[in-house]
Amino acid sequence: MYAWSQYLYMHTEIVIIRRYTNDMKQVVIFDFDGTLANSISLAIRIYNEHASHFGALPVAESELPEMRRIGREEGYKKAMDYKKVRISRLPAMVLTVSREMRQHMSEVKPYDGIITALQELKAEGYRLGVLTSNQEHIVREFLETHQYPLFDFIVSEKTLFGKDKALKRIIKKFALDKRGVVYVGDEPRDVTACHKADIDVIGVTWGLAGVGGFVKAVPTVVIDSPTELVATIKKL
Repeated sequence: MYAWSQYLYMHTEIVIIRRYTNDMKQVVIFDFDGTLANSISLAIRIYNEHASHFGALPVAESELPEMRRIGREEGYKKAMDYKKVRISRLPAMVLTVSREMRQHMSEVKPYDGIITALQELKAEGYRLGVLTSNQEHIVREFLETHQYPLFDFIVSEKTLFGKDKALKRIIKKFALDKRGVVYVGDEPRDVTACHKADIDVIGVTWGLAGVGGFVKAVPTVVIDSPTELVATIKKL
């Protein structure tokens, strides 16, 4: 009996270890704008309405690939110079655009396939979270309106380049093992923040960075469609 009990104990322990190794990720944290919500067109429209006030040039959606290329190859500063966006006025510009976007969230739609992917992740037992610079109640209203699955947490942080600190606070607040966390975002700065926070990151090409947008800031993996999300997370 003792030998049988010892075998069961050892076998159970092996199964648990193997499952943890093969199913490492338990928590998936998402960026909001450009990852869950297709808000890029709205952001461009509102930026263009205020560009002249800030001494900047308007942006056509057709120019996005070229601006992405400049940002990727020469840096964000060159991309901003391309449209005469001054760094000193950037915080006020971002605040203005963000404030007006919140008033027009009813115009924003989910990306095709993202809700289905999230529902599958939830059914598989993953914990889902959002880290955003948008206001929490606006994000919650958007998610409820479009019937996204229930998120375990939504964290709003008013920061442009301090996302790594926000990620570390989330890990501490919710007592997460960073080895079991993966972030999903659409910008190179998301990747940089995740590297600093020492967590895996999935770069998505359907958002701001676009295809080829993660050359300098290299994610753990890059995907081109929400339909790839579940299988990709399971492989990490």
